[in-house]
Formats: sequence, C-alpha cells, structure tokens
Amino acid sequence: MMIIVSFNIAIGMGGIRIDKLYRRLNEIGDRGNALVLHRLLQRTMHLTTGEDWEERQVANRMYRLLVEEIESVYKQQIRAEELQTHVHIVFSLSNAGSLKVALSRLGKREENIVLAFNDLFSIGPIADLHTTEGQHQRQMWLMEHDRDSFHASLANQEHQIMPMIEKLKNIQENKSVVIWCADNAHDQTGLRFAMFLLRERKAPVHIVNLTKIFQETGSYGEKGKAPFAQSSIEYDNYLDIVRNYDNGVLLDANQRKQFVSEWTELAGQDHVLRLWVQGRIVGCDENQLDEVIIQSVIELQAGLDADEFVRAGEVVERVMENSQQLISYSYMVNRIWTLVNDGLLVFKGIPNLLHQFSVRMSNVHYELNQIPKKR
Repeated sequence: MMIIVSFNIAIGMGGIRIDKLYRRLNEIGDRGNALVLHRLLQRTMHLTTGEDWEERQVANRMYRLLVEEIESVYKQQIRAEELQTHVHIVFSLSNAGSLKVALSRLGKREENIVLAFNDLFSIGPIADLHTTEGQHQRQMWLMEHDRDSFHASLANQEHQIMPMIEKLKNIQENKSVVIWCADNAHDQTGLRFAMFLLRERKAPVHIVNLTKIFQETGSYGEKGKAPFAQSSIEYDNYLDIVRNYDNGVLLDANQRKQFVSEWTELAGQDHVLRLWVQGRIVGCDENQLDEVIIQSVIELQAGLDADEFVRAGEVVERVMENSQQLISYSYMVNRIWTLVNDGLLVFKGIPNLLHQFSVRMSNVHYELNQIPKKR
C-alpha cells in the first residue's frame, strides 16, 4: 500500500489526494491491492526498456524502490510468522475482532494469528462446500432466501470460503491450531467443516468450546443458562476465558475422525436449516422455527389491543431468546414474511426491512395448536 502511494508522489501524479488513495486501496481489498502492485510492476518494467532516456531513469529508480520495499515487507512477514506459534480459527468476523482485541490486551497478539470465516453455517446448503460448484449453489440459495447473509459472504474476500480453505490447508505443522466455538449449529457446523479441511493434518488440533467452559465452571449468566454464542458473553468474562483457556482442549485421533464423519453426513443431507438440539446438529426444513415465531408474536402481543402491532425486530429478538439458536436476522425476516403471505400474520410498514415494519397475529385468538404442522 505504501509502495503505491510513494510511486504516485515520486513521479508527480497530482490531482488525487493521498487519503482518497488510501480509501480506494481499502475498498478494493487485498486481492485488489495485489493486482494494482502487479500492474505497477509490469508498467515499471516496460518503462525501463523504453526509448525515452528520462523515463528509463525514473523507471529504473522506481524499480529499485519497489524491489527494496517488497523485500522489506517480505522479511517482516517472515519474522512475524516465525513469532506466531498459534493459529486460531473462528466463524465470524465479529468473533475474530473480539479475539484479536483480547489477545492484544493480554500481550499475546504477536504469537497468535486469527483466521475467520465470514459465513453463517446454520442456514443454506452445504453440499460439496469445499468445491467451487458447492459454494456457487450456496450463494444462489442465500441470494433468494437470506439477502443479508449473501451480501456479507461476498464482502471481505479474504474471509470467503475458498480463500479460507486454502489458508487452513496451508497452516504449517509446527503451529498449534485452536478452533473456537459455542454450542450452536453455526459454530458446530463450522467446526466440523474446519476439521474436514484439516483432516490430513498430522499435528494436534485443539478446541475452545465457550459454552462448555461456562457449564464446567458454573459461571452461568443472569438467566441461569450457559451462553449459546460468543456475542452473549460479557467482555470481562470473555477476556478471562482467553487468558485461561486460549490453548483449548486437545482432540484425540478418534474425536477428529468423528468430526470429519459428522461433516460428511451433514453435507450429504439436503437440509437448508440446522439447529442445535440436545447436543447435536439437527437438519430441518426451512419452516422449522415458524411455530417459535408465532409463539413469540403471541407473547409480545399479550396485554395489547387486538389491532396493535409489535415491531419485527422485537419478534426476532424474542425468537432468538426462545429458541436459543444462532440464525441470521435476515433469514428470520424472510420466514416472518412467509407467514404474512400465508395469512397467519398481518404487517404494516416497509416489507422485509427489520426495523421498519411491524406484525401482529391475523387473529389474536389464534391458538398454537391450530398452527399448521410443518410441511
């Protein structure tokens, strides 16, 4: 990044503010930056063989500067990698950010690298997810059923599935691998996918299960339940976990094989919704949580007039609380809208925008046992 900015200044390419260049570089991401550098090198090499003497001199100086900077950055990365002893794998960018901050506060950032998937494995097809075709099928489904997750999966390209597959496969054997998860279908499916990708690895693999740590230490929250997702853990408690459990629990060979086997089984199913039920991942039809949505609306409408509406955002929050499942908000909005189309719910506001529409039961006296059974 600094190389490109220096080049622009050196050859007098005015008219573009440096801060705008930085924004552009951030916007195009790592792959875009690599492409810019590659093209810059090509143009510099071409100018070194041109007919204009002054251009050749400038190009030769620029070429030497590029070589020096590339070698400097390369050596810095080699030194950084030599310091890194642990590779941590998480399943969201938010969790990655929290882990990086905690490691920094504990003075452990240099020896730890954090790799993060940017996806939600509790929803959508996962068949052949390690292949380009499988990833394409998943994206097509997300585009139709969960737009927010689809757009998120396209952002931060280095955290998309294919780049992450390459990163996991290229983890050096002398690094300790630690996979972070909690007891929810997203993390647990991601865990099994990661173990499938690491199946040829000979060195040990460790797991930090946040839910189990709370259960084993008896550190339950205000509601007397162990957290089912990292996002529900207070920061001070999370910092203590990173301090005391950052090495995780070692998996033996049988456990690793079991996770790989469970991934193969999950990926062979055609379910598009996965829930965490009694300690295992259960594949379900996409309407599995519809009854919980209806129940949540009824609870929120209790004490209100028959024609009063409740905010869709409150409904989704109540669904998460009642189900104790980690599902995307946009997926739940899609299901709410399906129930509106089915005539079970009535809405007002702007459809599909979580914080701009409200719902109520089409008949406030609708009993749960009257809800159509799952198709």
